[in-house]
Order: sequence, then structure tokens, then C-alpha cells
Amino acid sequence: MSLIARTSLVSAATLGSRVLGFVRDAATAAVLGAGPVADALVAALALPLLARRLLAEGAFNLAFIPALALAEERGPGAGPARSLAKAAFILLSGSLLVAAVLAAVFMRQVIGLLAPGFEAGGPRAEVAVLCGRVAVLYLPLSGMAAIFGGIANRSYRVLLPALAPMAANMTVLAVIAALLLQGLMESDTAALAIAAATVAAGVAQLALMMAAARGCPPARFLNAAADWRGGLAVLRAASPALLFAGMSQFRLIIIIALVSAVPGAVAALNYAQRLMDLPLGLVGASAGAVLLPALVREKGEGTAAGRALVAAVAFALPAAAGLAVLAQPIVVTLFQRGSFDAEDARATALFLAVLALSLPLQGLERILAAAASAAGLVGAAEKVALASLALCFGAGAALGAAFGPAGAAGGAAASAGGSILALGALLARRGVLRFDSTLFPAAVGIAGATLAMALAVHFAAAAWPVPEGAGLAAALRLAALIGLGGGVYGACLLPLRALLKRRARA
Repeated sequence: MSLIARTSLVSAATLGSRVLGFVRDAATAAVLGAGPVADALVAALALPLLARRLLAEGAFNLAFIPALALAEERGPGAGPARSLAKAAFILLSGSLLVAAVLAAVFMRQVIGLLAPGFEAGGPRAEVAVLCGRVAVLYLPLSGMAAIFGGIANRSYRVLLPALAPMAANMTVLAVIAALLLQGLMESDTAALAIAAATVAAGVAQLALMMAAARGCPPARFLNAAADWRGGLAVLRAASPALLFAGMSQFRLIIIIALVSAVPGAVAALNYAQRLMDLPLGLVGASAGAVLLPALVREKGEGTAAGRALVAAVAFALPAAAGLAVLAQPIVVTLFQRGSFDAEDARATALFLAVLALSLPLQGLERILAAAASAAGLVGAAEKVALASLALCFGAGAALGAAFGPAGAAGGAAASAGGSILALGALLARRGVLRFDSTLFPAAVGIAGATLAMALAVHFAAAAWPVPEGAGLAAALRLAALIGLGGGVYGACLLPLRALLKRRARA
């Protein structure tokens, strides 16, 4: 299969998984709403969702696959690769198993740390502890799946690993469908069932990854001697990629802790973040697929990172403006049904509008982090990432005290802003980040086109009466407004594109 075919296959499967993810979130909202039970489930699933973000979306492969390739080149047969795979399997899944056991034993303390606003011994805390003790079983499953997925990808087997997230979402959806049929709405039983479904989803992912890796020489590592030094080197090499892959989830965990005292805020914040993940994930994918090869090709000229920043802004800025302006109709159309009522929609839309401010900043952060990794500035980039998380906590706490739970969500924007300033200065000093003469007018033009789009959509939405509920009429209105925004943005960029072409020829 050609590279283009494999890429298209993975992209199609990823898109399908994202769509099913939205359906899963909407179904969860219909069952639990955005009340105390939903708050408890979100806190309970914080660690499994973090593990999924770090291990199930390919970040671990950035270190594991190159190490496998080197091991295959080192010795005769598949012995070195099997030894490396065995050590990585034991170290990764074993450490996650230990973490899961410790988290289960000390789940009350874990929930107290993740959601300090939950009243100790209260309903939210008790449900969170119960669901958390079940959900943490996902952790070792995710580690095992990551190893087998990496082995399969190394052998260019992409179909089953790409379908694994879809299988996970379908597993959870099947359980939610059963809950809806039985009428178990906003109940502790429903929350516990969804937590158990998360573990079942991990089993489904692992089964597909094992099937994908079947027959690959490194996968037959049962009787091989473990290469402990190589396995530890893989885990260390993977840590920067895992850290940056999980930045949005780390920030979400911090903000959840800050808003957890307000009933319903944790669930509303989680639903809003899920809507942010799609555009943010696309920017991250472009950083790995487009920017890194360009940095290698340019051999130190330093302009690829600057061009990538403008390209990220061209996508992320209008996406952020659209999410902010259309927050209410988006949330109503996608989520307002069943137990998720109009008040839940209002709270979620407010969180989404605030989080949208961070979208272009987090997109730029991912571009700069990729540039730093390519330039060998891994240690410095890690320090910037950790400092930005501290800034997220400090800024979120201050903004939350001043403006309430929605203000605390602004800590994500402050954190990402500090991160891009630090990374940008670091890369500029090393000559990795430079801007040619066309980039500034391009950025100004993108900002102007985004403003025109936002104003057009705002006034059109104000002139178009909002349909009742979240039915077909509301969905059609939302689609029309999105189409209008895209048309206005594209039309405004046409003269900018012509101007830049003339300047490039001159």
C-alpha cells in the first residue's frame, strides 16, 4: 500500500473516530446532563482520559518506532527487536499497572486532589471514588495497546490500529444505548456503567492492536530476553512527546480542580473541551506531518517554523472565532437533549467561548514545540511546558476568583500564551524561528478576515430567530451560519493571496 493510501486510510479512520467521539459525548450528556453525577464521572475518568491522550494517539510511537527500527538493524534476525519490545512492554504496562493499583487504593485522595471542591464524603465524591476505582483498570490496557500498536505501525499495518479508537467509542456507545433504553438517567448506576464501559473500550483497543501486530517478528517477544536499557531509553525518549501531546488534558485537569466546588461546572467544562479537541488535534497533526519534514529540508534557514505559525493561525484563528460566536447554538444542537437541559447548555457554551480564546495559542504552542524537538531543544522545551502548567494554575485561580468558573477556564489561554512567548524567544535565539517579509502582512490579513467573518456570523445569527430545542431546524441554522462564516473568510482571503503572490514574484 502506498504512503498516500495509508495516510488517507488513517485520516478517514481518525475522522470517523472523532465523529463517533462527538456522538459518544452527546449521548453521555443525554444520560447524565451536566449535574453532580456527570461531575463525578468526569473526575473519575480524568486519569484514563489522560492515558488515552498520551498513549492512544500516537505520541509514544515517535520514540518507540525509531528504536524498533534501530534494533532491527543491530543484530541478526528479530532478536534485538523482540528484546526491546519485551522490555518496553513490561516497563510501560507494568508501571501503569502499579499506578492503577495505587490509584485504586488511594482513590479518595486522588479525587481530593483532582476535584478538591467535592465535599468529602458527599455524593459527588463517593460516586467519583467508586467510578474511579473501576476506570483506572484502563491504564495498563492502554500501555499494552500502545506497544502492540507501535509494532503494527512499524510493519506498516495501519488499518486495525486506526480503527481501534472507533471500536472504543462504539463500545461505550453500546453501553449508553442500553442505559437510555432502560431509562437510567442521571443515576449513579449509569455513571458506574460508563466507567466500566471505558475499561471495556480499553480491552477492545488492545484486542485490535494485538490482531494488527500478529505475525510481526517483534510481537513474538514472550521468550526473548528483555533489553532493559533499551526499554528505559524508549520511555525517556518518549517523555517530551507525551508531555506536549497531553498539554490540553493537563490544563483541563488543573482547571477542573479549580472549578470543582461549583456543581455542574466540571461536566460543563469537560463537554466544552471535547468541542475544542477536534481543531486543536488537526493543528497538532499538521505540526508532525508538515512542519517536521520542512524543518529537516530547510537545513537551518529558520523560515519553515515562521510559515507554519502563520498556517496554524490561518486555521486556528477563524475556528476559535467561530466557536466563540456560535458557542450557544453549537452546544444546543449537539448536546441539549435528555438530561442535558437549557441551563446546562448555557454553562457549557460560556466555558466554550472562554476556552476558544486559547485555541490559536495552543495551536501555535504545538507548532513551536515541534520546532523545538526538531532542533534538539527537548530539555528546554520540557521546562517551558512545566512552567506553563504552573502558570495555568496561578492564572486560573486568579481569574476564577475574579470572574467565577468561566474565568478560571481563561487560565488555559494565559498558560499557552506564556508558553509561546518562551518557546518563541528560545527558537529565535537559536535561529530556528525567522519571519520573511510576506508573513506579517499575511498574519494581518488573516486577522482581518477572521474579524469580518465573526461580525458577519454574529449579525446573521442575531437576525435569524433561534428555533426551539435542538431539532433539525436548529441544526440547519447552525450549518448555514457556519457556511456563511466559511464563505466570508474565504472571500476576504482571496485578495490577500493575490497580494502575497505579487510580492513573492517581485
